[in-house]
Amino acid sequence: MWPKSIIAFLGGLLLSVSIMLSLYLLVPLAIDIKLLLGLLSGFITWVAVMVYCYSFNKGKDVAFACGKLLILSLVVNAVLFWSYTPL
Repeated sequence: MWPKSIIAFLGGLLLSVSIMLSLYLLVPLAIDIKLLLGLLSGFITWVAVMVYCYSFNKGKDVAFACGKLLILSLVVNAVLFWSYTPL
């Protein structure tokens, strides 16, 4: 239970930050609205990822599932970062 909890906590935190970075780069709003939206959405995303991670039986399966999602999110962030031009 502890390995699954630790991986879900840290993996959910990393994934929520990574997904919120994508949201930050995609949404054309003022900076204060982006920060508020990121704060609210980030917490909801973190909780959702933790619940998803608890659906697995072993810590290794949790790490593999979170790792796949994190790699996908990092690739999306890299593409968005390199193609991002501030207004």
